Amino acid sequence: MRRGLWLAVLVAACAGCARAPGVRYANPMALAGADAGTVEQVARRVLQELQFEVEFPQTRPGQLETGPVTGASWFEFWRGDTVGGRQRLESSLHTVRRRATVAVKSAGTGAEVSVTVIKERLSAPNTGPASATETFDLYELEERSELRRVDDLSPAAYGWMNMGRDDALEQRILERIQTYLGSGARP
Repeated sequence: MRRGLWLAVLVAACAGCARAPGVRYANPMALAGADAGTVEQVARRVLQELQFEVEFPQTRPGQLETGPVTGASWFEFWRGDTVGGRQRLESSLHTVRRRATVAVKSAGTGAEVSVTVIKERLSAPNTGPASATETFDLYELEERSELRRVDDLSPAAYGWMNMGRDDALEQRILERIQTYLGSGARP
């Protein structure tokens, strides 16, 4: 019984580490015969399924922008916003967030959809001691409590460091949009 439980946990954890899709979608992707309004509704559904919160009101018609979402770590295997084992490990070790923008416009007899996902990592530059002497000063054997030691490190200026575009998640979003439109599923 116990071995079966561990096996189930291992399988569930590995399911979250699935690799990016093998098919490469063009970005922007042309969707022949698709209505731009329907594509926008499908894109909204896909973003919501990936735990993104679409900002409302829209800044421009046909453009969906999301607020930042902290990336799923290895034990959040049910979330699909972190694609691939390497990115899931990165999200487990660092605070990583992603922000998505999906633009939909009419193009000829169909629609065109473009996906941009920006990935950022929380960073606290220059928070460590500058020398060995400062290291010993932080952890000296005086009558200082742990709370005091943490306060010595607290004035760090945290900021979000841009890590560029997240191509794997862009491909996953395009794949899901294509799947919903191809299967005839309605939002």
